Amino acid sequence: MRGFAHVGVLEALAERGFRITEIVGTSAGAIIASLYAAVGLSLPDLRNFGLNMTSRHLLAWAWLRRAPEAVRQRFIHRAGIIPEHVRLISEASGRTLHHGVERLGMVCYDLVRREEIFFHYPGSDFPFEDAARGSAAIPGFFPSRQCVFDGRELRLVDGGVTNVLPVDKLFAPPFAPGQVLVVDISNRRKQRAANLAKVELLRRRHPDIPIEVIAPDTLGKGTVIYRQRDLQELIDAGRRKAEEAFS
Repeated sequence: MRGFAHVGVLEALAERGFRITEIVGTSAGAIIASLYAAVGLSLPDLRNFGLNMTSRHLLAWAWLRRAPEAVRQRFIHRAGIIPEHVRLISEASGRTLHHGVERLGMVCYDLVRREEIFFHYPGSDFPFEDAARGSAAIPGFFPSRQCVFDGRELRLVDGGVTNVLPVDKLFAPPFAPGQVLVVDISNRRKQRAANLAKVELLRRRHPDIPIEVIAPDTLGKGTVIYRQRDLQELIDAGRRKAEEAFS
């Protein structure tokens, strides 16, 4: 749920005329990026999605993912707006991106080979839906995304297993950033310290590329269990931090 802070960040950047050409994310970041860049949802529609997806919907969706098809169809309404947005992602190919975005990348973790996998669009033949939903499959909560590609069996889960802040992926082809904004939505100070150390290393390696870091107020926040009013606070927190960074 902390990922909805990204919506506020996108709003603030758009209002200031920033042109976002490349996005890389994992977990909730991959879902927000997919809905924005691959599906083409407007920022008001993204905000509406964030404000109307509750913890109850997430818990119901996690349960339904393991239920028989007949049960799933009977109780699908309990997942609120999630199934409709999953359908939108399933219809996206990644070959055409929106809102000026030219490249979109998502990090997954493969349970079969125990390794990180990075998918980027356009350019990858890997099914977009599998990459997006695999990247957001929280281990122990959502079932892994099982698929076969080029004769290889894959069981994809949340890329945060190995890479909670995949900003490093922006510094390898086909990505070619002129300026980078890192959005850290981690909920522990120790993780934020590790993320900042990672960014500092990238700054030393790429001194010609400005890297800005913003960290919305997500410390101590949960991943799945939230009160409804927390959703608005998360979006506002992302927006506020972006406004402070570029005021």
